[in-house]
Amino acid sequence: MIMATFIGLLTGLGAAAFETMIDGVDAIAFDWLLNDVLAPWGDWKLIIAPALGGLLVGVFTYLFARDARGAGVAPVLLSVEANAGRMNPWIVLTKPIASALTIGSGGSAGKEGPVVQIGASIGSTIARMLRLSDENVKLMLASGAAGGIAATFNAPIAGVFFALEVILRRFNTRNFSVVVLASVVATTTAVFLRGDDPTVGIQPHELENALVEIPLYGLLGGLAGALSVGFMRSLYWTEDRFAGARLHPLFLPAVGGLLVGALGLIDRDVLGLGDETLGEALTGDAAIRALLVVMVLKVAATSLTIGSGGSGGVFGPSLFIGAMLGAAFGGIVNEVLPNQTASSGAYATVGMAALTAGTARSPITAVLIIFELTRDYEIILPVMTAVVTATLASQLLSRDTIYTYRLSRRGVVIEEEQLPDNVMQTLRVSDAMSPVGLRVDPTVPVTEVAMELADDRETIALVVDDNGELSGVITDTDVTQALSAGEEALTAQDVCTTDVQTIFPDQTLHEALGVFAGRSMHAMPVTLREQPGMPCGVLRRSDITNAYASAIESRDAQVRRGRLRRALSDDVRYLELRVERGSVLNGHRISELELPANAIMVTVRHDGATIIPRGHTRLITGDRVTVIAAASAVDEMQAMFRAMPEDEDRPPWRLDRPD
Repeated sequence: MIMATFIGLLTGLGAAAFETMIDGVDAIAFDWLLNDVLAPWGDWKLIIAPALGGLLVGVFTYLFARDARGAGVAPVLLSVEANAGRMNPWIVLTKPIASALTIGSGGSAGKEGPVVQIGASIGSTIARMLRLSDENVKLMLASGAAGGIAATFNAPIAGVFFALEVILRRFNTRNFSVVVLASVVATTTAVFLRGDDPTVGIQPHELENALVEIPLYGLLGGLAGALSVGFMRSLYWTEDRFAGARLHPLFLPAVGGLLVGALGLIDRDVLGLGDETLGEALTGDAAIRALLVVMVLKVAATSLTIGSGGSGGVFGPSLFIGAMLGAAFGGIVNEVLPNQTASSGAYATVGMAALTAGTARSPITAVLIIFELTRDYEIILPVMTAVVTATLASQLLSRDTIYTYRLSRRGVVIEEEQLPDNVMQTLRVSDAMSPVGLRVDPTVPVTEVAMELADDRETIALVVDDNGELSGVITDTDVTQALSAGEEALTAQDVCTTDVQTIFPDQTLHEALGVFAGRSMHAMPVTLREQPGMPCGVLRRSDITNAYASAIESRDAQVRRGRLRRALSDDVRYLELRVERGSVLNGHRISELELPANAIMVTVRHDGATIIPRGHTRLITGDRVTVIAAASAVDEMQAMFRAMPEDEDRPPWRLDRPD
């Protein structure tokens, strides 16, 4: 909790400093350069500021901070999914500089994304300095991200749910408590430094006629969902065009800025954050045609800014574009149904939430951020209606969000549904237990039992009667004590423990751990629930450990398969295979094997470590190997890993080992 407080404090300070930097660059670019130095140039001077800002961003990011380019949330998601929450600590300094240069000079980008990235980097860096676990690093990263949204909008609740819904995609009490504290502290810090003035001034609104307006808000949500997908595709189409341009990357942001400046000649409101135009839309003071023109231009300007390598976010532009769409839609319905619909400002407010939900696929955050900005419960029902329809429409038209689209093209798939946190609750005793290895008659001499137990400390002998029912358990300790006392004439019945703790096969390993925790035993019999005296297996402590490790490995493999799924074509397969005891691979180097021509071993997991295989890498039983193979080679590859009967002929793809 102390760490969450510290992260929230630093994020609040960072958010306030970042906004001051934007204001400073804006004052230099527009108040001094355009209005004073270039005043005689007329309207054409608007092209200069974004182009010059883009040039400075290009030089800065190319020489010092290439990871500061583009939007801010996608890199945060990438670090959570692929890098255990680890982020470049220098992003705390480089991202605000690059983004302030972009936004302050007229680039069309938002300040929310950079603040999220700054806060996330603060959280990640502090957690790594304290050598926290990977899960705690991710949690601290999310706390910083929550603080970023909270500090930007003075919306601590929305910040919390943004972190849980978009960054972690996992809700539990521990996550919630830590993230809430960071969000509250960040908001308090930002308010103390810059005041409590709302970032976006939104007036309260009411439903005029619920029966008429709720369907209209639903229709607005559907339009916003479709527009959100169009916005996303425009952004990444533009990014692809710039990536393929025959121009040095250093100059790409300048070209993007030049084109944005040209759009500014059509309508200056597309430059920068566009707060004044947003305010007019929210109060219902703008014309329908002007709103639609600005909406289209803003989509183009944001695509050019971010796609060319400028630095900023897409959260703010999403709010702006949604407001333009909503205000235009509201203006139209006002003309058609003048006495039964609210002002166009109400529809602009709802449009902001709807388009944000469509682009980020974060309906809870979208609803809460509007509620915190308006403090108006009356608008919540229309917002919820539009947000739901926008999310559904966006899901139907695109599998990705505006944050995950770039990642999915790189083979990183963001899973919406997380696997259970507590693996032990999902595993049963039957998944881990071993067959009964040693059954003894009560009359067997203890010396014979000692010979059977000598090879394995964790083996226990089950003493069973003539009916096969359990009457006692003998451990190596029991045998050792009897032999040390010189009592070789004793029988199994004499030395066994008759007060036996047992467990059923359908109980969870979590329950089994609880049984082991209160006792010094290292193994216990598993008996049938319908016949409690009839043993069906033995559960060792090591069995639980192995089952847990196997389940975790399987879970990680599922995640890795998901990440590679879209990177592979339909005729290529991603396999996770285990070297079984008796496999022809066991004990051999990779160079000694003739693998199928259309298959390659990518990684080998051995004794908890993942290595890149080389020719000298020797495979042993239990190794887990990642293989990418053509569909036609899958069966042959799987056969190599399976145990082979002793009398089976050697397969053609095994080579003799060199002498």
